[in-house]
Amino acid sequence: MLRVLTYNILLGGERREERIAGVLTRSGADVIALQEVQDNGLVASLATRLGMTAVSGAPSDGGPLGLAVLTRLPLAAHRNHRHAGMLRSHLEVTLTPGDGDRLRLHVVHLPARFGERAKGEARRMEELEHVLADIRGEPPMPHLVVGDFNALAPGDHLEATAFFRRMNALRRAGLLVRQAGGWMGPSGGAEEEPTAERWLEQGVDPALQGGVPVLPWVVGPLTALVPERRGLDRLLGRAIERWAVSRMLDAGYTDCFRHLHPRAHGYTCATWMPAARIDYVFASPEALPRLVACDVVVGRGRAQRETATASDHFPLLAALSV
Repeated sequence: MLRVLTYNILLGGERREERIAGVLTRSGADVIALQEVQDNGLVASLATRLGMTAVSGAPSDGGPLGLAVLTRLPLAAHRNHRHAGMLRSHLEVTLTPGDGDRLRLHVVHLPARFGERAKGEARRMEELEHVLADIRGEPPMPHLVVGDFNALAPGDHLEATAFFRRMNALRRAGLLVRQAGGWMGPSGGAEEEPTAERWLEQGVDPALQGGVPVLPWVVGPLTALVPERRGLDRLLGRAIERWAVSRMLDAGYTDCFRHLHPRAHGYTCATWMPAARIDYVFASPEALPRLVACDVVVGRGRAQRETATASDHFPLLAALSV
């Protein structure tokens, strides 16, 4: 059995290194795709701790957030694709599970940019087309495309009203304040003890403060009295474009989680307010027959608390027969 895990570790995992290492160790993954990598020293440390080989992919725009893959399997090749106008890169690795078998892994992190046209979906589509072109340029091989797509799948539910009420609770607690340009975002830093205490009182670990989104200020007052209703969630969900995942499906890929769990929500973000499924494992037609399982890793007991505070994303773990 080959276990492949994808995980956005949030802004490099700063101050959460031990929790992240614990999540990865407990997962039992053979191959780990990481997004929002900042410190390659952390990647090297994780690789040593887990007995894995590591490769990293620097972002296209020269920014701080990159990609990495950790693997127990022999690594046949790797390449970091970078394109002009692409915020991050596309990291490709070729693995040899054994007996001459090969599997290629494509790791992506499409941009959020929810304030842009079509709530960022237009930009995500531009980057996704680069990724698909890179894949078409390679010799055919069973492969997976994994990572944080920051996009909703057709038919997926969004906990919109619960999320807005949660954000308003943080605003009323003084943790979200008016910022420049009419935006609403986190105040202070986790190192400030009173602020840290207030975050904890609201059920958000201060180390995850960087994962709390910045929203237009008008969202607060306009949604302060929005009731939590499934019908209203569906109405708001229909206003969100869902091009990126549809493009993957049209290209012949299978959404592994939805394939095995037709009705489950499978929310991967945010850990402090599970509201959406935006992390994916897509299988090519050649790889799909090997798919055995695909589940969101939330942990049990104490591990659940550690998983929920290691990042603002839950990991997604797929298992394939070899």
